[in-house]
Order: sequence, then C-alpha cells, then structure tokens
Amino acid sequence: MFDINNIQRFFRDEKLDGWLLADFHGRNSIAVEFLELPEHITRRFAFFIPSDGAPTAFIHNIEKDRFRHLPGDKVFFSSYKALEETLKAVLRGRRRVAMEYSPFGRLPYIGLVDAGTIELVKSFGIEVVSSADLVAYFQARMTEKQEETHRIAARMINSIKDEAFRFIHEKLKEGSNINEKAVVAFILRRFQEERLVTDFSPIVAVNANISNPHYSPPEHGSSPINKNDLFIIDLWAKGKEPHAVFADITWAGYAGETAPEKYQKVFDIVRTARDRAVAFIGERFPRETVYGYQVDDACRQVISEAGFGEYFFHRTGHSILEEVHGPGPNIDNLETEDRRKLLPGHLFSIEPGIYLPEFGVRSEIDVMITAHGPEITTQPVQQHIIPLFG
Repeated sequence: MFDINNIQRFFRDEKLDGWLLADFHGRNSIAVEFLELPEHITRRFAFFIPSDGAPTAFIHNIEKDRFRHLPGDKVFFSSYKALEETLKAVLRGRRRVAMEYSPFGRLPYIGLVDAGTIELVKSFGIEVVSSADLVAYFQARMTEKQEETHRIAARMINSIKDEAFRFIHEKLKEGSNINEKAVVAFILRRFQEERLVTDFSPIVAVNANISNPHYSPPEHGSSPINKNDLFIIDLWAKGKEPHAVFADITWAGYAGETAPEKYQKVFDIVRTARDRAVAFIGERFPRETVYGYQVDDACRQVISEAGFGEYFFHRTGHSILEEVHGPGPNIDNLETEDRRKLLPGHLFSIEPGIYLPEFGVRSEIDVMITAHGPEITTQPVQQHIIPLFG
C-alpha cells in the first residue's frame, strides 16, 4: 500500500492541496492500480489524498467490500447528488488539486477522468492540474528488485537475439527456406524454454516490411529471408516472477557479407540520433530537469537535419515497467507532448527509425535514469548492421 506521508511531502514540494483519484467502471486505470482495487468496479468512486490529514474515500453503498483495505475516512453514497455534495464539502478550502487530467488532451495516457467530472471539481473553485508527475514518481519508477529483473531480462533477450541471427545464418548456409514467421517461432520457443513471457509476438521483418513499425508476419505467406536481404529483429520479454520488468531491443542484420552503402548510411543516421538522445540526457541530468519531450526533440533533430524527418513518424521511445509500454514518461513530442520529468528509477526505450518505401531501419536500446544520469541497460549497443556472412 502507498505511503501517505511520502505522498504528502511531494504535495508540499509541488504546492498541491491534494490528489483526487476519480473513476467510473475502472476506466481510470491509474486510480485502480494505485489503490490496488479489484478489476470489477461497477460504480463511481473517488479517493482524495489531502496535503495534510487523513484521506477520504467516496464509495457506493453496494461496493463497500471492495474498498475496505483503504486507509482514512469513508463516505458512502447512492445518489449522484449525495456524491457531489459530500465531495464539495471535503474539498472545501482546497485551491489546487491534481487529477488524471491532460491539458488540451496532449498526454492521453494521463487524461483518464471524463470532462464532466473535471468540470464538477472546477465548479467548486478548484484549479485542477495534471497528476502526470505524481504518477511518474509514485507508479513508474523501478524498485531495486525490479531493476534486477530488468537486467536479467536484458541479458537473456540479447542472447536470444544472437541465437536468432545464427538460426537465420545456418538456414541460409545450408540452403534451407527460412521466413519471418519461422524466426518468430524460434524466438518464442526460446522465450518459453528460458521462462520468459511477452505480451505480443516479436517483430521479424525484411526489406520493405521494416517500414511498417508494428509489422507482424502473417501466419501464412510470411516473407522469405533471402540472401542479401536487410532485416530487423525486435524482441521484448520479462521473467515470470511477480512485478518483473521488461527489456526491449531492436537490431538490424544483413543476409550477406557487407551491407550496401544505402543501408549503412541510413543506419548511421539512426544510430547517431539514438546516441544523441542519450547524450542529451547525460549533458543535463541531474544538474537540471529533463523532460521526455526534450529528448524526443534532440533525437528527431538529427534525423530531420539529415533530410529524413518525414520518414521518422513515431515517438522516440516509450516507458517500460511491468508492461512493455509502461506508465512513466515517454520520449515523445510528436504523438503526444510528454512534459513529465525523467527521474531516477525511470526506464524507457530509445528507438529512432527511418522508414523509406523500399526498406526501413530501426535501432532500439533501453535507458535507465540513475542518480548520476542515464545508463544503457541493454548492452552491447549495435554500432553497424550485422552481416550474417561477414
């Protein structure tokens, strides 16, 4: 269960009067997870943590048993009028309250409370601010144990990636047919043997298929991997223990002796952008606050200045935790404007890509923020396209 005193210290630093977690039907996944509630919630509820004093839970009369574990006072209601009246009374005198709200909808991962509920709270004379940094601080940082599970996963998926490269090499060397789907099956089998779990199948893509960043080889008709093809392998997994953390990497390979200059040129730009993102953090943190959107800008600038900006059409990276797309800051100023602070314990991918009509390239690493700066946890880091017959 969360530490009220620690949360209230955070409020004082951020000049907040409290945090109002409000939900209907479990739509606010942040509130449900933070309060450790059961999945089946059928009525509205709210939980207010003030900057001082005990919290207050607002619970529908038919769902009392699902909130017994929560600390503080409990207010029970059945009618919406009673909920509104008691909520107003408890919030009286509060000026600035955090909620799962995203100004202008620019960070939809946080904007989970409906507009009507926000309007209701504002009608009490309260300034509603985003809980984005609260969530990033209290729900998105790894514990020491989680860091250990991530490092183990990083070593294992790197090893399985190497095995997959050898698998492709051996099949081509002996003249056997090999396609994308066969490599996916090989990786999934190795995950199972090593007691790793994943949420979706890994990505194995050749040539133009790489330019679909979320490409999934079809069950039937998967593209063959032939001599002199460019390909990528994008794989992510974690251990089976509770609260284990994912690792997520992408490597590029060439089914020949030396990757043609057109491929290596694009890879070099992607690699430079990837490394610039990490360097940007290192140059500033911990001396100054660094935000996800700034790192995306730094990475994207390299690709734009090289003339390929229109071909990099996704965010630079995503938060990683118990889900491969975690609840923390994303490295993004394209799809969303992520103004969450990067803090020690945050883990995220850096994965720029250039996706041309005839082929694509992506390179992905995982980066953890430590007290001293960024650490690349998925070692080694790819420096050139790997030739299978070099």
